[in-house]
Amino acid sequence: MMKNFILDIENGIARLVFDLENEKINKLSFEVLEQLSGILDEIKDNKDINLLLIDSAKTNIFIAGADIKEIDAFQTEDEVYEALLKGHAVLDKLERLPIPTVAYINGACMGGGLELALSCNYRVASTNSKTILSFPEIKLGFFPGLGGTIRAPKLIGLIPALDLILSAKKCDAQKAYRMGLVNEIFHDGQKEFKLEKFIQDILQYKFKVKKVKKSFLEKFAFTRNFIFKKAYSNLEAKVNKDFTSPYKALGVIQNTFKSMTHSDAIKLEAKEFSSLAITKESRNLINLFFTFEKLNKNFTKTKNPIQNSAVFGNGIMGKGIIWLFSKYLKEVRIRVRKMEQVQGIFKDVSKIYEHLIKTRRMTQKQVDFKLSKISYTDKFNGLNSMDFVIEAIVEDKIAKKELFENFEQNTNANTIIASNTSSLSIEELSQSVHNKENFIGVHFFNPVNMMPLVEVIPCKKTSEDTINRVFELLISCGKTPILVNDCAGFVVNRILLPYLNEAAFILEESSNVEQIDTVLKEFGMPMGPFTLADTVGIDIGYKVSKILNEAYGERMPMSHLLDQLFDLKLLGKKSNEGFYKYGNNEVKANPKIKELQNIDRRLISEKEIINRCMFIMINEASRVLEEKIVSDAYIIDFAMVTGTGFPPYKGGVLTYANEVGIDIIVSKLESYEREFGSRFKPSDLLKQLALEKKDFSTGESLWK
Repeated sequence: MMKNFILDIENGIARLVFDLENEKINKLSFEVLEQLSGILDEIKDNKDINLLLIDSAKTNIFIAGADIKEIDAFQTEDEVYEALLKGHAVLDKLERLPIPTVAYINGACMGGGLELALSCNYRVASTNSKTILSFPEIKLGFFPGLGGTIRAPKLIGLIPALDLILSAKKCDAQKAYRMGLVNEIFHDGQKEFKLEKFIQDILQYKFKVKKVKKSFLEKFAFTRNFIFKKAYSNLEAKVNKDFTSPYKALGVIQNTFKSMTHSDAIKLEAKEFSSLAITKESRNLINLFFTFEKLNKNFTKTKNPIQNSAVFGNGIMGKGIIWLFSKYLKEVRIRVRKMEQVQGIFKDVSKIYEHLIKTRRMTQKQVDFKLSKISYTDKFNGLNSMDFVIEAIVEDKIAKKELFENFEQNTNANTIIASNTSSLSIEELSQSVHNKENFIGVHFFNPVNMMPLVEVIPCKKTSEDTINRVFELLISCGKTPILVNDCAGFVVNRILLPYLNEAAFILEESSNVEQIDTVLKEFGMPMGPFTLADTVGIDIGYKVSKILNEAYGERMPMSHLLDQLFDLKLLGKKSNEGFYKYGNNEVKANPKIKELQNIDRRLISEKEIINRCMFIMINEASRVLEEKIVSDAYIIDFAMVTGTGFPPYKGGVLTYANEVGIDIIVSKLESYEREFGSRFKPSDLLKQLALEKKDFSTGESLWK
């Protein structure tokens, strides 16, 4: 036995089991690769070995990927390049062993782990639900750097490989088998005899590799160019040009596929990877990755985890929550005002499951089982056995308080009562609840099935046990919760609404809908502010803006345009008319907006649009820290990236502020305050950071 690896040789079979010391998962570090290199030399020199099998001792993990901390520690391109070439040499050594090599994949096989598996002659995967194969590197600001861009296209074909690498898509065992990424699949319970049979078939030359169907377009240089042009145009439609890693990955594949020797291809891949690994974009994405890991460990397992739930409210949010809990909990109970609504609710919840069926992540039988967990009532019966009850009704204090009174009359003393309010004070709502220890805000984001972030807001008397049980529930459902102290709008909406309102203020006095949307989309936002407002609904934006205006006064005024659109019932997509007009598969700016704009309009630069919209967000984010609504700047960055789509490669709102410079932001805010009023007044925290020449990465003592 040696550090990190167990090598057992029996009957001509070398079984090499990866078991990273003092870790729950296997990661590829350069130290591990160096150890592997020595073991491969030993295996190569042993003439009694006829086959090498690589396995893992970790539960549900083959290799989770490279050690990201090592990549984050590199300071120069040369450091990265030299380390990568050493890593390549090890995988090349594995690939060139004179005996057959087999990787047995039971669990996560990601990034560098998949690149190691691709260096083997054969790959066998278990049908364990935890078996996932993926190249997630694009999400970290680089791409597969240990031969993935070279080996994957050769193995499975150019088009599927581009899809895997450029989009970081995940494959389960069945999909990996269909595309030829693995050679055989079976249930892990059959491992003992199925894997042995596979090995014997290899040794006896009985196994025939399934021929992978590849597009005829990749055969010729001129048709390959069509594939690459199409891939580039798809990237342009989805990915901001400022985020360079997918574009560079595409370039590497285009330049190496059928055009270079393996040796030259490896060097090009390593060179381009090295240029990305030390960029601020990559550093920002790595920091967000570490934040995600940290937040998802931010709970302690409880003795009584939440196993069932009741959901009140069957609008878009309610249906999303019903879907989530039907997928992960044992039982979900819903209340309807009229029994005729039940069929429509089941139909809409089923639609959310459809994508999982289409992508073959679930079968219809499995979906039917999930739907069978949902029971319904038009009263308040059947709640006494519920662990967790949540409302997702309209943003109306009186209606919510009345509902909480009914909850308490019909649930047990241990039931957690939650509100999915997006902006109302949890402390104020708690006044209608007797058992305040079990009351909490749990704010999901729309669409629930897609958005990972959940804001968890306790009132002053919410117990630690309630908070912990809710965190455990959300993390077990695949969500990432953040703890937020009570205030109007919490974190995301409180910071986002000033941005949306500022875009409307700019539109009142200058510019047009398309220019403002285009400028902010090109900045990196997933959609322009007016497209977002129309998508969410002008009525919802109006109600939240009113709540925040009541809470924060003149610092958060509501745009007259929003007021007028609401009065005119131009509510966005739901009414086919808002900032844009929707119809006949055509979307165009609403000409009615011009009638609502100021007659005396001025010119405005793209830079001013960005500065006014971004700096007002930064200002409000600094107040969230100043008021101790959350404990750390990194939580705000994570919330705005995952809750609003703020460009992740920019690191988040406050990381972007550090990049611009706090002194520049304060100076601009003061200038805008003189020109446009008190909504731009810089926060005390921002002014103090500028005075002390600190930023959100160095000035923690100022808000702790």
